[in-house]
This record gives sequence, C-alpha cells and structure tokens, in this order.
Amino acid sequence: MSEIWTVAYNIVLVILGINALIIVHEWGHFIVARMCGVRCEKFYIWFDFWGLKFFKFKWGNTEYGLGLFPLGGYVKMLGQEDNPGELRKELERAKTAGTGDLPPNENEQTPPQPGTGTSDKLNEAVFAKDSFLAKSVPQRLAIIVAGVVMNFIFAVVCATAAYMVGIEETAPSIGSVVPGSPAWDVGLEAGDRITAINGSPARMFTDINMAMVGNESGVKLAVERVYGKSEITVIPRKRPSDLIPMIGIGPLPTLHFASNKQAVYDNCKPLYPKETLDELTKRLTDLRILEVNGTAVKTFAEFQEEQLKQFDKPVNVGFVNAKNEPYQTEVPAIPMLETGLRFRMGSIVNILPGSDAEEKGIKTGDKIVAVDGQTDLDPLKLPQLILQKVNEGKTSVELKLMNETNIERIVVIELKPERQIPQLGFLSMKDPVGSTALGLTWTAEPVIETGELAGKRVISVKILNAERVLKNSSFMFADSEGVQFTGVGDKVDIPYIFDKILNNSPVKKNKPPNPLVVRLGIEENGKPTTVDLPVFYSKDWFNTDRGFLLKAESVMVKITSFGEALQLGTAKMVEYSLSVFKFLQALTNGSVSPRALSGPVGIVSLAYRFADNGFGTYLLFLCMIGANLAVINVLPIPVLDGGHVVFLLYEGITGKAPNETFQVIVSYMGLALILALMVWVISLDLSCISRF
Repeated sequence: MSEIWTVAYNIVLVILGINALIIVHEWGHFIVARMCGVRCEKFYIWFDFWGLKFFKFKWGNTEYGLGLFPLGGYVKMLGQEDNPGELRKELERAKTAGTGDLPPNENEQTPPQPGTGTSDKLNEAVFAKDSFLAKSVPQRLAIIVAGVVMNFIFAVVCATAAYMVGIEETAPSIGSVVPGSPAWDVGLEAGDRITAINGSPARMFTDINMAMVGNESGVKLAVERVYGKSEITVIPRKRPSDLIPMIGIGPLPTLHFASNKQAVYDNCKPLYPKETLDELTKRLTDLRILEVNGTAVKTFAEFQEEQLKQFDKPVNVGFVNAKNEPYQTEVPAIPMLETGLRFRMGSIVNILPGSDAEEKGIKTGDKIVAVDGQTDLDPLKLPQLILQKVNEGKTSVELKLMNETNIERIVVIELKPERQIPQLGFLSMKDPVGSTALGLTWTAEPVIETGELAGKRVISVKILNAERVLKNSSFMFADSEGVQFTGVGDKVDIPYIFDKILNNSPVKKNKPPNPLVVRLGIEENGKPTTVDLPVFYSKDWFNTDRGFLLKAESVMVKITSFGEALQLGTAKMVEYSLSVFKFLQALTNGSVSPRALSGPVGIVSLAYRFADNGFGTYLLFLCMIGANLAVINVLPIPVLDGGHVVFLLYEGITGKAPNETFQVIVSYMGLALILALMVWVISLDLSCISRF
C-alpha cells in the first residue's frame, strides 16, 4: 500500500510541476497584458484544439479553461496571434469599425519616422484601444518577454527552495574509470573526489557530466585524493556512436545497500541460495558490508580489493543493519553468461600514459598474440587472465606482439598491482576492453575464432527472450522476440553486447530460468544467414562484483540561510540557462548528437525519476526545465516569444510593423520547424527512431 501511495504522490508531483511551468509562463503574459490594458479573451492550460476541453468558466472578460491536449498552454489577447493561418483574420478583428477617428490628415501621411511617436498614435487610432496592437512597442515587448521572465523567476524560486529543503545527490566521487577513456589517460582513479570544475565548486556527480558539454577543448578538475590534491585537465571525447562527450567515469558505490526491498540484481538472484536472499532481505534496512573473509572493509575500494582476490570462488561476507544485527554468509562467485564463442583479438587502441607498456615502446595498432606463451586469447576474458596473474603475485608478463606489418616481437611488461576491473562499466557502445594492471586496451573484432563458425564475420546480434534493457532510451532495436544490434563492428562493438548487455538482460517473466538465446547474423559466401546459440554460465569468466545492489555515495546539499540559498539558486538558474546555449552550440558543431534530445515523453519520465529521488531533487529538476524552456522561448524563431521580439524590435527601429505577408510566411516556416522538431523528439521518446 505504501508503494502505491509513493507512486501516486510522485505522479501528482510531476503533474503539478510540469503544469506550474506552463501556468507561470502564461500568467506572466496575462498579468502584464492586463496591466497594459489589453483585453485577454482566453487563459488556457493545455490546448483546446477543435474546441475540445475538460472545462471552462468565465470571469470578467476572460474565459479560463483546461484543454484536452496536454502540450502547453496559452493566453489569447485581442490582436495577438501565433497561428500564421489566423494572423490576417486577427489583425482585421482587432481594427476599429471605421477610420473616422484617425487624426487629421493622418491617412495621407508618409510612413511614421522612428522616435516620433507617430506609430503609436496611429496604432491607437487604427486598432481597438484594448487590443494588443494598439499598445506601444515597449508595452508589447514587456507583454511578450513577461512569460520568459516569469520562467526565470520560477527557476530561481525552485532552486532556492531546493537548497533550503535539501538535495540528496550522487557525490562527485569516482567509483570506476573505463580503460582507454579520457579519464584513464589523465590518471583519474577510483576513489578520487572532484572538488571543483573550471574553478567552480562541484557539488554533485551530474555537475561533472554537464561540464563536458561545450568544453571540448578541456575541463580543469580539482581532485582530492587519499595522498593529496591535484589539478587535472581532461578533454572529453565523443565517439561516432556516442550521444554526448564523455570522459569515462562512474560514481563511487558505498557499502550500504540501495534498496530496502532487494539485495542483489535480478540477473544474479538465480546464483544465490534462497535462504541467503531471504536472510539478506529481512535485514535490508540500512544493511551494509562489514568484512570479507574476516578482513574488515571500510570503503567500496577495500571491498573490491578483498573479494577480487578470489573473484572466481565463494567468499564469506559479514553484514550489519540499522538494528545492529550481524549476519555472515557465504556469497557465491557470479559467472558471466556466454555462448562459447571466442572472438578474434583486435589491435591495441590505448596505452596508459606513464605505464611500463609505454616505456617499452608498445604502439597503437600492435596486436597481442600471446601472454606468457598462451596463444588462445579471448579478448573479452583477457582482463581476468591478467587479474589472475596479479592474484598469483606475478609482477610481470611476457607479451608476444605483432605490429601492423606482421613483424613479431617479445616484450616483458611490469604489472601494476591493480585489481579493479570496471567490467560492466562501459559507457559507450564503442568502448574497448582493457586492463589498468597491464596499461593497455584493445578491441575485439566481430570475427569468430573457434568451432564450425571459425572465420565467419558477425554482422548482427539478437538476444532472444530478453526484456528491453535500457528502457525509454532506444539504445537498441527491440521487438517481441528480444533485443537486436545491427552494424556490429561499425555502430556497436562486441564487448558492449556480450560483456554488458547480455549479462544485464532480464529474462521475460513468462520464460523458465536462463532461456536466453543469441541469434547471430553472419556473412557466409557473401550472403547473410543466422545461427542460434544457447547461453550458459561460464566456467572461466566471472563478474567483477557479487551482484550486490549498493547505493552510490551521496551528499546532502542543504542551506539554512535564505540569502545564501537565493544566491545559489540564482547561480544554478544562470548555469542551466547557459547550458542550453552550450548544448545548441555542441549540436551545430557535431559534438552532441541530435539523438540526445528528449521530448515531452522523455521529460515527464525524467520528472518522475527525479520526484522519486526526493522533493529537493525534484525542485532542482524544475529549475533546470524552467530555465531551459525560458531560453528556448527567446530563440528568434517565429511563433516563439523570441520571434515576436524580433518583429517588435524591427517595428521600434523602423517605425512600422513588418509586412503582413512576410510575417505569415516566416511564421509558417517557424511553425514547420517547431512541428518537425516535435515529431523528431517524440519519435525518439517512443523509440520510433533509434537513438543510435
């Protein structure tokens, strides 16, 4: 019952918040129009196309109502029209019945001159006194920009309230670094805490991600570490299949379980004894990990270090909860799902700066042929082969390398005592496989190396009987049978499919345990064909954690002083507003994909997620949306407020309104642009268009 109330509460919050954005914008237009003496005939939340509405009532000269179509809202002023098809009709309707009240000889006047005030007098005479068009240019400008101003004020109010209520957000601490990523290249490590970004304080993890858009030349990070502080400049990177520039980091987990209802991920539950899951679930209130194999652990890094010493074996883990109830149990190793295929080892694509591999002259394009004499290398399993050697106490490995001209050489590489493998931390569909201990990353070619299919190139992969993994994101094509990837080796690489997606694919509920099947599309004699392969648990490839559903490190940002909260709220509004311009610039130069845009469905879905994370977090989300909508509304596009501002500025400078025909034409162009954009983003939201 409590869960139902929580869902209902979040839904109400979303409805109220999204509509508040509309109401304050339209109320800004409405109240300033009334102050200027303009007749406001209608004030509607949502649209009443074809007269369809939930209700209406009249108060004074204004009809108030709730339309049937939840796409925004509007104020209908006499003489002001956004629909280009109705523009001429509205201009005529706003005119007075005759021209007998024109000033003497004004019909024969030459066009009014700027600064003479003649245009305003003419407007007063030609148009009804309470029409929008009868008002002076400054008055009309005030009416038009009032909506945007109210959005900015609303954004400041929301952010100020959020800081006073308190915002629990993911801390700006690094939990994993993807091998080969920009963060890996500059030496960022798990456990690092980002304290400032380009000189501004970093309060939450999302601050880091936001800073990457529009800063392709580099972002300066102030980093706090166990052994001191440093400043690092990192250059974000966007691969062809990425939506936005990224640096390749994940947030830092804690030892506390994230949920009071679920202890481990769904795909790991079949590997746990039922009694263990039941006992963990009973103790989930503030349950946390205390020790591994008798060794006390205080941080997630320490937990990983201890459990990865026996990543392929069960370990004994001690827990304690809010009631100080201890519990100890054996936790199984978590084997990966695989098909038994081994893919061809690809080329080295990254070398860790300052590593022994760099010192020994290893180059990108080289290919690892053997490790300590072992030649049957699986590119996906090689990181764990290196981890096994670290666990055995080895300090070096012998690599046989082949360069691009097929010349082989032997190189002995010193190993870093590094056990962390962010195996499931791929942020991009083109991330390589790698090992920080080795200081190298490499690709896996979509060519099969073993069995009857040896030498065949994979062109598509479909995971049958799998639920969609990344909902509302269109990261892959999904149908009634499962999840499919096309463009293998081009748009998406083998590691992303077999390391991340296959091993995170929930099985459809009406299927028996582990019924996943992989359907390969391969090229054979120049023709495509398909092969179905069963999926099973590997005997020599393991997940790098135990499947625990752990909470990320969080920070509570709460300001008790209203003045300080207002200052921070204003700064946050400005930051969100400027981020729109950065995003638009990044769209034009290609550093952000247009497929990263979200429409109303995506915004509402995101709003629900923020509402579920707490009221303060939700208020900050409304600040972001309010500031973004305000900036978008002032873009110089006809039918938007910014388009009206351009027309009014033209009138103020020249002393005459733009030609009606010209206004109609450009308004139709603006409307077409807006409608095309809406179709695009809604198609992305509904997965009619893939985001990749």
